[in-house]
Amino acid sequence: MKQNKKGGLGRKPKDHDPQHPVVNGSVIEGGATKKSHLLIPLCVGGAIILGGAFFLTVNSSSIEMICRQVGNCQRFKEDANKAQDSFKKAEDRFKTAKSVQNLLTASKSIDEAKNSLLTIPDSAIELVSPISDQKAKVIELDKKIAIALALEQNADKALKDAILRIANADKLNRNPQEETEPPDDAKKRLNKPKALYVEAQVLLRSIPDDSFIAISKKEKLKQLFVKIQDVDGKLGEIKALDPCVTNPAACVVPAPEPVDFCEANPAACQQPSTPPTKRPLFGPGSSGY
Repeated sequence: MKQNKKGGLGRKPKDHDPQHPVVNGSVIEGGATKKSHLLIPLCVGGAIILGGAFFLTVNSSSIEMICRQVGNCQRFKEDANKAQDSFKKAEDRFKTAKSVQNLLTASKSIDEAKNSLLTIPDSAIELVSPISDQKAKVIELDKKIAIALALEQNADKALKDAILRIANADKLNRNPQEETEPPDDAKKRLNKPKALYVEAQVLLRSIPDDSFIAISKKEKLKQLFVKIQDVDGKLGEIKALDPCVTNPAACVVPAPEPVDFCEANPAACQQPSTPPTKRPLFGPGSSGY
């Protein structure tokens, strides 16, 4: 049997092309082929995007990949460098601080470091040194500065309050007792400045010896010692002038014992005497009868 040249059993159409597949005996035209070519890259691109998102989710520790996707690599590096510079400044200023103002400057630098680190995730381990370590160091130094600053501010306030009390006590009358002043009044007058001096002493002694104002503290304590000694000396003079101020019981006058009224005033207790009766010259009872 001869096969039909134009087509027969098992024979492919003459216009068959590998690029034109046969579906159900029909050849897919070129237009449909072009559409399929356009769909392929879209599908592949979508798969890549989805795969990349899945990768970032699973491998979130790869900060290099994360920052490249969102375009933050340069910003992370810059913020990390700023944080390191600010931390170094804060550390140096804290170690060399000589006043409250120095500590305030160090505190400002550590705040700048904290703000810079806020923009960087803890997973940024491939760009710079571990951010979590940097944050831990910043937090530790921040606590040290805060404690030192609070202590120095309290010490500074205590010194100023002590100086104010000393000045107010000095304004009070601490002159020697006047001749017309009762001893008890003089004692009350001198105890007022002494009470202020003692309050100033307590404030000064609350200041740590290793504080910035420790030298001023020692100088003021020496001055107070002299001032309190002066007041105590004047109080001692008052006590010497009037022993009843220090020992009132010794100056109590005992009540007098009861005295017999007649012993105290014999004349008032003397009985009047009866005069002798005279006899009549005449009549009964007279001397002539």
